[in-house]
Amino acid sequence: MSRVLVIDDSPMLLELTVRALTAAGYEASGAQDLAALDQKLTEGPFALILMDVNMPEMFGDDVVEYLRKQKGVTAKLVLYSDISEQELEAKVKNSGADSYILKSGGLEGVLGGVMGLIGAPALNIPCLLYTSPSPRDA
Repeated sequence: MSRVLVIDDSPMLLELTVRALTAAGYEASGAQDLAALDQKLTEGPFALILMDVNMPEMFGDDVVEYLRKQKGVTAKLVLYSDISEQELEAKVKNSGADSYILKSGGLEGVLGGVMGLIGAPALNIPCLLYTSPSPRDA
């Protein structure tokens, strides 16, 4: 299952985003600050880390360098914000993040962006195969 970590200082938005990703089949979890982020990183690798750009104790584009250089994270790093698309594109380019998702796109935009970057989650749905009886069985 693809693991996604969401970093956002808004408890409500964090919970909604994690729930939407989980409902879509991803193994999603959240962190509201740098201490929680560090704790989550000890729980195993993530395929994608979605991070809010404007947070009280850190900025998402600064966290990119921290994750890559100090923590050795290889996950897709995605900036997430309601700033203008042009500003967000510049932050991605300057920080070395992999991509961005606009908050104005809502949860559908988040799901579409995540799927576009790491693919649809592998759903654990049992499959029953039905074959019709062979004419020889009659």
